[in-house]
Amino acid sequence: MESLYSAQTTANSLNRFHETSAKLQRYKVLLRRRWWFLLLTSCIAVVYAAITVTSSPQEYIAVGKLHVGTKIDVSGSSGGTMSSMFLTDFYGTQIELLESSSLRNKAKERVAMAHPELKEIEVDIQVTQTKGSSILNVTAIGTEEKYTQALLNELLSEYIAFRKKMIDDSVGGTVGKVIQEVLEKQKEVAAAKLALENFLKANDATMFEGNSNRAGAYLVQLENSLNMYETEKRIMERMGLDNYLRQQDKRSSTMPAMSGAVDAAPTTVQGSGNSLPTAPTSSTPTVGSGISPMEGRYLDAQNELMFMESKRLDLLKTYRPEHPSIKDVDEEIAEVKSKVLIYKARCEEEMQGRIAGLQTKISGLKEAIAEWTVKAKEANDKIVTYKQLDSEYKRLGEDHDSWKKKLADLDTTSITQSDLVAILELAGPAIEKRRELILPIALALIAGLVAGSVILLLFDRLDDRMNTFSEFQSLFPNESILGQIPELAGRGDVALIRPSDDRHLYAEAFRNLRSSILFKNWTGGKPPKVILVTSAVPNEGKTTSVANMAITMALGGARVLLADADLRRGGVSELFKIPGTPGFTEVLNAQMHWRDAVLESGTRGLHVLPRGEAVDQASELFLNPMTDEIIREMTEEYDYIIFDSAPVLVADDTASFAPKMDTVLFVVRMSSTMARLSAKALDLLYDRQVSVGGIILNRASTSLKEYTYYNYASYYSVGSKKGHASQSA
Repeated sequence: MESLYSAQTTANSLNRFHETSAKLQRYKVLLRRRWWFLLLTSCIAVVYAAITVTSSPQEYIAVGKLHVGTKIDVSGSSGGTMSSMFLTDFYGTQIELLESSSLRNKAKERVAMAHPELKEIEVDIQVTQTKGSSILNVTAIGTEEKYTQALLNELLSEYIAFRKKMIDDSVGGTVGKVIQEVLEKQKEVAAAKLALENFLKANDATMFEGNSNRAGAYLVQLENSLNMYETEKRIMERMGLDNYLRQQDKRSSTMPAMSGAVDAAPTTVQGSGNSLPTAPTSSTPTVGSGISPMEGRYLDAQNELMFMESKRLDLLKTYRPEHPSIKDVDEEIAEVKSKVLIYKARCEEEMQGRIAGLQTKISGLKEAIAEWTVKAKEANDKIVTYKQLDSEYKRLGEDHDSWKKKLADLDTTSITQSDLVAILELAGPAIEKRRELILPIALALIAGLVAGSVILLLFDRLDDRMNTFSEFQSLFPNESILGQIPELAGRGDVALIRPSDDRHLYAEAFRNLRSSILFKNWTGGKPPKVILVTSAVPNEGKTTSVANMAITMALGGARVLLADADLRRGGVSELFKIPGTPGFTEVLNAQMHWRDAVLESGTRGLHVLPRGEAVDQASELFLNPMTDEIIREMTEEYDYIIFDSAPVLVADDTASFAPKMDTVLFVVRMSSTMARLSAKALDLLYDRQVSVGGIILNRASTSLKEYTYYNYASYYSVGSKKGHASQSA
C-alpha cells in the first residue's frame, strides 16, 4: 500500500514537473522567436520619453525653507499638565498642508494683488523634510521664473498666517470643550439614575433575588420527583404484573413501607405579591411503597397453587392419577387456579390504574417544571438588568465627577503656547531646472519591456500552437508519441532519405520511428501491417514524413507498399518523381488492377501506388466493399501497406477510410498545429472507432534542451568515426 502511494506521489510530481517544464519551454520559444517585439516596444517607449523630455518647456526652481515645531500645554492650578498637542505625525500634517490646493489658491490671489503684471501659470509645489531636523524645504517648479519665486514666497506667508489662526482657535476652545463635556456627562448621569429608579419601583431587588434562589432549588426537587416517577412507570411497563409484584413483595419484606406519593403540584406561600416555592421537606413524593391487599391475595393464591402442584407430584410418586387422593388434589388445584385468574384480572386493573396515576403525576410535574423554569429565568433576567443599570450609573457618576474637577481646575489654569513655526529662508531667484534624461529613459525602457511582455503573453494565451514535446505531452497525456522529426535548416522542399544520408539527425529520427512501430506493445502482440498516416490540417509535413517512413521501413528489409490515398491533392508521385496517373483512383473505380498501377520507387523493397486522377467523392470510393478486397490482396504480397491520406478536418475521406486500417499514425507539426484542431481531429477519429497508434511530432526544434540528444547522433555516423580516428592518430 505504501509503495502504491509512493508511486502515485512520484507520478503526480512528474506530471507537475512536465507541466512546469512545458510552460518554461513555451516561454523560451516565444522569447527566441519574438525578441524583436520586445526591442520594438522598448525603442518606442524610449523615443517617446526622449521626445517628451526634450520638447517640454524649460522649467525653473525656487526653494524656500521653514522651521516648524509647536507645543501647547494646558496646566492646572496644581502645576500638572492637563493636555499637550505636540503630535507625533505633526510634520506629515504640515507637509500635506503646504501642498494643499486651498493654501495655493490663496497664495495665487496674493500674487495677483501684489504683482498684477505677472501672468498666472501652473506651479508644482513639493515639500521635503531635512533628515534629523525640523526644517521643511519647500520647492516650487514652474515655467516662468519670476512668478514661481513670487508664488512660493506668498505661499510661505499664507502658511504662517494660517498656523497662527489655528493655534488661537485651539487655545480659545479648550475651556468651552471642558464645559460641554461636563454638561453632556451630567445628562447621561441623570438618564442612568432615572432608569435605575424606574426599575427599582417596578421590582423589589431583595425579593427577586430570593425568588431566584428558591425557584432554582425547587426546580431541582421537581426534576428529582419527575425522574423517580418516570423510572417507576418504565419498570412497571417492562417487568409485567408477576415480576413486578414479586419484586415489590421482596422490597416490602426488607424495608419499611414508605409513604404514598403526594400530589405533584407545588405548595406555595405568599410574600410581597410573589408566589414562591416551599423549601424541600420530608414529604417529598416517593414511589414503590409495597403491594395492595388484592395483590397480596394474588401472590398468596399463586404460592398456594405452587404448593398444591408440588403436593400432586409427590402423590404421583405413590399413586396412579385415578386415585381418589390425586383427584381431590386436582379439584383443589382447579379451584385455586380459578381464584388466581380472578385475582390476576383485578391486579392488572389495579396496575393499569397505578400506571395511569403515575402518568398523571408525570404530566403535572412537567407542567410545574416548565412554569418554574420561566419564573427562575425572569428572576435571573431582573438581577442581570439591575446590576447593569447600577454599574452604568456608578461609571457615569465617576466620569462626571472627573470632568467637574477639570472644570474647577480651569479657574486658575495657565495656557502656554510655544509655536516655533517661522520662515527660515525666503525663496531666492528661480534657477533653470536641469533636464533629466537618464531616469525617464530608464523608466521608459522598463515600461516598454513590461508592455511588450504583457502583449506577448496575451497573444500567447490566445495562441494554442504547441512548440515542444513537453507542451504536447501536457496537453495530450494519453497519446503515445512514436517519434520526433527534427526541423531541417533551409527553405524549400525536403529531399527524401537516401541509404547513406548525411543528414544524421534527420535519418536517425526516422529510424527511431521505425523501431517504435516494430517494437511497440501493440494490441495482439504483432505490429500493424496496414497503416494510415494523416494529420489535422494541410501543410503539416505529412506526405514527406510518410514517404521517408516508408523508405526507412524498406531499408530495414521489409517489403513496403506506399499508396497515395489523398485522392484530392495527393503529392506522393511528385516526391518520388514518378507519373501520377494511373493510380489508386482508377483502381478503386475498377478501371484497372492495383498491381498494374504499382510503380518502382528507386529504393529496394519499396513500391509506390500513385494517386491517379483527382476526384471529389473519395469517401464513396473508400466505402465500396471492393476496397476491403484490394487491401486484403495487398497484405498478402507486402509486409507493410502505408497509406498517405487527406487531413482529417479537410474532408470526410480519411474518417471513412481509417476504420479499415490496422492503425492510424497522426502527424503534428510543432509550432504550427493548433491544439484545439488536433484535439478535434483525434476526437473525430475516435468517434469512428479508429485505432490511433501514436503521434509523430514533425519539425521539432533541435535548439531546445529537451532535444539535446539529437546532437549526439552525428557521433555515431561513419564519417564522424573516420574523423575521430584521424584526430586520434
